[in-house]
Amino acid sequence: MEVLEGQTFCFADVEVDTRRGCVRRGDGEHHLRQKSFQVLVYLLERRDRLVTKNELIETVWRDTAVTDDVLVQCIKEIRRSLGDDTHSPRFIKTVPKAGYRFIGSMSEAPILACGQDVTRTHFHSEDITRVEIEYEVDDFLSRQPDALISRKPRDRTVIFALLAVALLVTGLSYFYFAGAFRSNQAAGVVLPDTPGKRSLAVMYFENRSRNSELDWMSEGLADMMITDLSRSPKLNILSRQDFRTLLDRNGVAADETISPETALDIARKSRAGSFILGSFASVGTSIRLDVKLFDAQTGELRAVETSNVEKAEMIFSAIDLLSLKLANHLVTMPFEQDRRSDLSMAMTGNLEAYRYYSLAVDEAQSLHNKEAIALLEKAIALDPQFAMAHARIGYIYTVTWGFGEKAKPYLEKAFALSDRLTEKDRLSISAWYSIASLDYPNAIEFYRQIISKYPTETESYLRLGNLLSGEEQFEDAANVLKQGLAIDPDGPLLYNALGSLYSISGKHEDAISMHQRYVAYAPNEANAHDSLGMSFQWAGRYDEAIGEYRRAIELKPNFEVALVHLANTHFQTGRYSQAIDLYKKYNAGAPSELERARAFSSIATVYRRLRNYDLAIRAANQAIKERETYIGESFLIALDLGDKKTTDQLEQKLFAAQTVTNRGKRAAPRFSFYFRGLAALRNGEPDNAVEAFREAVRHSPPTFEADALEDCLANAYLHLGRYDEAVAEYERVLALNPNYPLARFHLAQTFAANGDTEKARENYRLFLDTWKDADNEIPEIIAARNYVP
Repeated sequence: MEVLEGQTFCFADVEVDTRRGCVRRGDGEHHLRQKSFQVLVYLLERRDRLVTKNELIETVWRDTAVTDDVLVQCIKEIRRSLGDDTHSPRFIKTVPKAGYRFIGSMSEAPILACGQDVTRTHFHSEDITRVEIEYEVDDFLSRQPDALISRKPRDRTVIFALLAVALLVTGLSYFYFAGAFRSNQAAGVVLPDTPGKRSLAVMYFENRSRNSELDWMSEGLADMMITDLSRSPKLNILSRQDFRTLLDRNGVAADETISPETALDIARKSRAGSFILGSFASVGTSIRLDVKLFDAQTGELRAVETSNVEKAEMIFSAIDLLSLKLANHLVTMPFEQDRRSDLSMAMTGNLEAYRYYSLAVDEAQSLHNKEAIALLEKAIALDPQFAMAHARIGYIYTVTWGFGEKAKPYLEKAFALSDRLTEKDRLSISAWYSIASLDYPNAIEFYRQIISKYPTETESYLRLGNLLSGEEQFEDAANVLKQGLAIDPDGPLLYNALGSLYSISGKHEDAISMHQRYVAYAPNEANAHDSLGMSFQWAGRYDEAIGEYRRAIELKPNFEVALVHLANTHFQTGRYSQAIDLYKKYNAGAPSELERARAFSSIATVYRRLRNYDLAIRAANQAIKERETYIGESFLIALDLGDKKTTDQLEQKLFAAQTVTNRGKRAAPRFSFYFRGLAALRNGEPDNAVEAFREAVRHSPPTFEADALEDCLANAYLHLGRYDEAVAEYERVLALNPNYPLARFHLAQTFAANGDTEKARENYRLFLDTWKDADNEIPEIIAARNYVP
């Protein structure tokens, strides 16, 4: 990339002179490295949009292979020259996992620079020679933005207190009327200010060996130290999950070396009073561990500790000792050093087992369930007493996959090893076991206890909100999720959960708004686009839904969740042949028998709608073969064909107690009441049938399925000849979703049966307009075209 000479960009108190290749502002002239200057000019020239990392690298470095870290360092140099602040950017905004954007205004008149008498904090260099350090302290000081260093810690306390009050008092009015995201407030994962406790953030360790096989230790060693230090009653420790969240918000990749300025920034954002930077290096057969303790308010280096480990299995003892020494520097009364505070007793004494566990946690966070379980099984093979490895497998099976019976043996094994668990671990496992046992009220109580004892653990708000949603306590669920957002105002998963809650409640605009925020925070996350697609789909905005699902699949081609949702959308718009192709593709990549059964059942649904019962039966039988509880479609086909023997055989199984969770919450009971209504109709019990269908539509819609059954009561009224009630119910459905599948067609049928030819014809036309892209051989399309001239 060549920078055009002679052009000058002016904004605020800054001038970027392309002729001289420099940046001028109140404190003088700044000359950047060539690549950094090219990046700056590229961002200025494209200030109307986001510029991705890949675009910058491909443009500025062209055919040169460079890592993201090279670009990160250029951005830092640019910010220093502009006097910008990552904490409250005025000019260069980082969009996590996406790229950068220039957000300054070129129309601003230049203003005088701020005074230069800002009081700087600093790192003392006492004991600095005890550790080999790859950066110089003075260089670190020179790279601190004035705005960051001069910010007073109490400012953030006030901001978060006001935000929490605003959210709790006014709900989400903040989100609706803010107009744009906060441009000058940092991400909000914060440690509580607990009297008598010191707050601490532990950064990932730096791998100085440059040996990629040891990369897992960067997070693994930090996690070990967090586990040890968390045992002190005098310390509040930033969890591994919340630390990763803050890294994401600051645009720092998980495998990126955490610089001292980034560490200081993250510590302040989390309201930690101190933070730990660590590193490790392999020297022959031994490993050297270096840890440094800093004061997050003043930037002062408070302590340096070192340990040389001769054998890998001694790492646990070394981390125990280093943690004890650091705790002594932080508090007057260190944590009790008894048998249970020994890391090798609390987690595992096998380093290889811990490596598999650490890698599995990362896989599970990305919902790579099969890969995570395989790694955890390897950890257990190496150390059968590894309690949390057993527990994590149970968590994956019951909370993220819905296999409660598979989860129980692992959770029970973890309970048997309870002397290796922390209090929070025991509470979490109790909640997971309750979910696996379908005891949702008890799971809710355990999560309430976790939130009471550990109020900054935002995942607990997410899980509790999910559980309350499953109990259809929607207002309580929304309040819990809002409380989570009060603690972490930029939590994408909390926006996702709140959006889903609004969607099933029929609050489409609110749902779409929340999911758009999810996408804004995670633009390259396939699940974010899938969630937004679902809120569009349930609102009847099918074209927009399809666009989001396709975007999700572009980002993650094997993302089976988006595939099945895209298939459902095609089915709901009459594009049956495309739907079948997508269901088959979904089946081909299905990670378990549950997904394969769902794929075959959905294919059976399409063929049943087409009255092709031979293919429908074959697909329905395959669904049962994959998972014997998937009998709904076989029951419906038998009803259509008048096969009393089969329906009698299937009824008892259909109405049996629910044994599957819906991703950690109670599965919606709508299907059960729907099948009861159909059985009552078959048995000549119209009143019982209507009551069952009424109960069905009172419960949450399974919007993730091919047919959400929202029109089942209206269809029953039509079948029974209760036309006025049918019209009212179809109109309710169309008010919820103006393009609800076949609702307009059935409303036309109702008017025709009631003798209102004109309204029938009008609704058939509207139906054909809605299904303009539908397959021609669909029976409803043929019937509507025969009625409309």
